[in-house]
Amino acid sequence: MTKSPVTSPAAEKLDAFLSHRPDQQELVEKNILKDPKIAPSLQQHREELAKRQIEDSLRHKIEARPKKEDLVEHNILKNTTAAPAIQAQQAELQRSRLQNALEHKMQERPQPDQLIKQGILPAESAPQ
Repeated sequence: MTKSPVTSPAAEKLDAFLSHRPDQQELVEKNILKDPKIAPSLQQHREELAKRQIEDSLRHKIEARPKKEDLVEHNILKNTTAAPAIQAQQAELQRSRLQNALEHKMQERPQPDQLIKQGILPAESAPQ
């Protein structure tokens, strides 16, 4: 049995695909293929060197990273023992408690006429 020849629409589709295929130099420039002009051992050495440089850079950045205490001191991190999933809710609760306390203090605040009677404010500063 002989295989049937490739149908013409499939052959045309393949030809169209291959005609738009990038050449080897374009693939080398895009770092898809390795340069065939350079020995594989040199390419491997270059890749290892680049990898070590990245590792060294990351190690240096990690070592230079600020400590947790410094971040807490600068108010970047919150000093809390709550789980990270509920820290936002905890902060919202503290904020609402503070707001309630301030509103309560504002309601208990003496009126200017009371402060004038007690001699805390001068009479000239009374609202007209």
